[in-house]
Amino acid sequence: MKLKSTPLILVFIWCIFMGITVGSIGLGAVFPSLNLIAKPFVCPRGEMSLTTQDYTPTPVETVTTLTWYCVDSQTGEQVELGIFPMVLYAGIIYGLLLFAAVFIGMTIQAKRRASASPPEDDFSRGSFKNDDDDSTNRTSRIERRLVELEKLRNQNLISDEEYKKKRIEILEEL
Repeated sequence: MKLKSTPLILVFIWCIFMGITVGSIGLGAVFPSLNLIAKPFVCPRGEMSLTTQDYTPTPVETVTTLTWYCVDSQTGEQVELGIFPMVLYAGIIYGLLLFAAVFIGMTIQAKRRASASPPEDDFSRGSFKNDDDDSTNRTSRIERRLVELEKLRNQNLISDEEYKKKRIEILEEL
């Protein structure tokens, strides 16, 4: 099981983007208290407070404005917070949380894929790996093949007839 780094980087960027746009801007507009997660970054020495103002520019239209303030806990001074720093901090936090969830899901999926497909061995493919054609490498390769072949017979994965036939083929390569 191995996760490739390029898709992982793209997923990370996508998660940060989604955290900012959907999490902080979108859901933060519907549920303003979600943006309180940015408090330690945008208002470290005070409390964040929200004031809303409703006004009616036309008889059929009502507009609500949201204004965030950082209220100093010692002096009570209110400083208006910019929406972009708050949205960026909150969105990055939500993006990191989303990335953690997606990463866990990707890891679980990769483990399932790895366990669903058993690894192929050289014998089941019908051929053995060719390292080099040097005589010393050939001898060690043949020895490895014979050991593997014997393991297969001992585990009853091949019959004695198959073992003898394949052993003769391997020894003929000497």
